[in-house]
Amino acid sequence: MSRHQEGYIWQKGRNWYGRWWEDALENGEVVRQQRARKLAEYSDRYRTESDVRPLLEEILRPLNEGHARPESTLSVANFVEGHYLRFVEENFRPSTVAGYKHLWEKYIAPHLNKVILRDFRTVDAATLLAEIHRAHNIGRTTLKHIKSFLSGVFAYAKNQGVLDGVNPIQDAMIPRRAVAPEETHAATPDEVLTIMAVLAEGGERKARAAVALMFFAGLRPGEARGVRWEDFDGKKLMVRRSVWHTYTTSPKTLSSAKPVPVIEPLGSVLAELREADGNPDSGPILRGPSGRPLDLHNLGNRVVIPALQRCAICRGQKSKHKADGHNFKPDTSLPRWHGWYALRRGVATAVADLSSSLAAKGLLRHSSVSTTERHYIKDVPERTLEAMKLLETLCNDRATQEEVKPN
Repeated sequence: MSRHQEGYIWQKGRNWYGRWWEDALENGEVVRQQRARKLAEYSDRYRTESDVRPLLEEILRPLNEGHARPESTLSVANFVEGHYLRFVEENFRPSTVAGYKHLWEKYIAPHLNKVILRDFRTVDAATLLAEIHRAHNIGRTTLKHIKSFLSGVFAYAKNQGVLDGVNPIQDAMIPRRAVAPEETHAATPDEVLTIMAVLAEGGERKARAAVALMFFAGLRPGEARGVRWEDFDGKKLMVRRSVWHTYTTSPKTLSSAKPVPVIEPLGSVLAELREADGNPDSGPILRGPSGRPLDLHNLGNRVVIPALQRCAICRGQKSKHKADGHNFKPDTSLPRWHGWYALRRGVATAVADLSSSLAAKGLLRHSSVSTTERHYIKDVPERTLEAMKLLETLCNDRATQEEVKPN
């Protein structure tokens, strides 16, 4: 244990400074190192050395009590790259690891100065977020992900005994000018049935099955890639795995590994696909020519979007023959493709509208109904209008009753 030290305080210009010794990590070895830092500006509050002494004592307290570890003298960047990312690789899903590394390498590391882990304050976090926003003009959602990443760094440092005290990221404010995310879309049953009909017309059985799995069964894209024929007993589909790129893992949460009911529209689509594939007993339901699960990102771009575009043009050409002239416009009544998660949001919204939020939570297999309500169930304007009309009728009826009451 290091011996007790009081440090040294001096004034230079209008500033007070402090200096002390501490153990630090250098090239993997613990070395004794002298540190110095500005403590305060000269003012009525800090006129003498004794006024400033408590500020230095606060810095020296963990050193004198033997609580400071050499790792706390690493820069934030060195701690992330040498310690935290290793922890992430060992404990998180491959998709999460890739996302964290992308955030670190593209946004955070290039803008992170050499501030020491132990010296990093909330003001440093707020300044860093503001600099990243100015440099990349990214939206509020990405900044929240960056803030969450940084919070995880300091939470890990605390759990390893490298730091004590409050996580400095918690109160860091995201720039108010950061653009809020656009409202996400929830596919309606009519939109889904139209998309499936268009895919059926084009003979795109696997794309149609992918749409059906994510709408009628509420699967995540990775879960849809992971379901196999041996998981399907004709009445329910057991969610046992998730596939991201070439990695196969368990579902996202413990509550996600549950069976989901297979209703008739989905059952018919799966039966048709199974027969077309030669009635396999096992293997991925959504499999490509190689036998591996289909890449749904490519499936959406190569099959679903072009199919909708072709159908819009075809319907536009048919309507052209009913009118004079050679120009025509594509049929804009066809639904737009909003991505795979729009299907999951769509079924959550439909089930909640027909039954309850708890029913939607059960289908999506969330651990908390608040997650379902906050991120998946969308407002339905038609329902709001219907409710307001009912309220209008109620108020009018009550007003009429008041008018006919005897004096």
